[in-house]
This record gives sequence, C-alpha cells and structure tokens, in this order.
Amino acid sequence: MIKAIAFDADDTLWHNEQHFQDTQQRLSEILERHADHDLVQAQLENIERRNIKLFGYGIKGFTLSMIETAIEISNQRINAAEIHEIVLLGKAMLENPMTIFDGVEAVLQELGRNYPLLLITKGDLLDQRNKIERSGLARHFQHLDVVAEKNPQTYREILDREGLQPENLLMVGNSVPSDILPVLHLGGHAVHIPYHLTAVFERHEEEPTCPRFCRLDQISQLPALVRRLSA
Repeated sequence: MIKAIAFDADDTLWHNEQHFQDTQQRLSEILERHADHDLVQAQLENIERRNIKLFGYGIKGFTLSMIETAIEISNQRINAAEIHEIVLLGKAMLENPMTIFDGVEAVLQELGRNYPLLLITKGDLLDQRNKIERSGLARHFQHLDVVAEKNPQTYREILDREGLQPENLLMVGNSVPSDILPVLHLGGHAVHIPYHLTAVFERHEEEPTCPRFCRLDQISQLPALVRRLSA
C-alpha cells in the first residue's frame, strides 16, 4: 500500500536541463577558435565526470568544469575576458527564472490531501534550496531533502526517518538511474516521467520491466495512476 509520495525536483517539477544545454552551447561558441563543438562537449563531459567526486552536482561545480575545459581546450591560451564570460554564464544560470511544468501545482494539491509528499533532489545544497524557495512549491511537502547522491542507501535513510517500508513509497522522477532504479531495488514503486533532455549522468538505455514501475508522459496523469494503485 502506498503511504507516501516522493518527487524529484529538477526536470520533474520545473525546467532545469535546458539551461545547462543552452550554456554548453554558448561555451562551444566561446571556444570555437580553439576546437569544434563536439570536441568541446566531449572534453566538458570528461572533466565533469572527473570533478563530480570533488564538486558534486550543481551549477557551481559545472561552472568550474567549464573553466577547466576552456583552459585545457585552449592549451592555456584562453584570455581573462573569456574566462569572465564563462563565470557570468554560471551566475546567469543561478539567477534563471523558475519555469514550473503545467499541472504541477494542481497535482501536488490533489495528492497532498491524501498522502504526505516528500521532495528528494540531489545537487548543491544552496543552489537547490534557492530553487525550491523560488518555485513556491515548498509548502506542499512534508520534508525537503537535498542529497549528494540518490542511491539505495539514501532512500533507505529517508524511509527509516519517515517510518515507511519500501513498498509504502511511490517515487516520481525523470531520471531512471537516480529516481527509479534505487527505489525499485529496495522494493518500492517508481514512476518515470521523461524530460525531453537528459543530462549525460542520468542517461539509461533500458526501461525497467519491474511490475512496480510505470512510465507516464506528463505529471497531470499521476493522480489517476495513484488512484489505480490504491484501489
């Protein structure tokens, strides 16, 4: 029986990855005299993967990785004005307006009448807390968790805190590796709502075949699914 519903934040409740993609495109334009787009993007991906364990996920770590990419791609010939522009790109991402997906507010209001709602997002604490506050959605959630990684141990700790068994939790998110697989591994229920863009760290080729897994096209379909699961 489902007793609580948890939501991812970025690209589940509001747009996020589009900002990263747009910024990466601008980085390629800044560095076009040093390397072509594909090489810049490949180098950025490699550096991001290398830096995740140091900086974690989030805009600040991404900005540092862009600067490192620019230095390496240019063989240290990047100039101060270009480095400054990259820094400003990162700052602009932190100040981007929040764009909530259609139907999110209504879904949270409806489900919140019958279930405690949890928000579980990973990334930089200050950045994520800022987005949550600016979204205006915090009031719908019983608990807000910003975590470094979403793995079975993380979800187990949250379940223990809430006094829930895995089968009592329904997790909703756009990332199969972060939002779906760890919860299914524990024995919980998971709903995948894909976003049209996927961060390189969140890509997963095969869809789970577990009977506790479901895929929806949009969040407005979630209340009907919850009613079916609770019948």
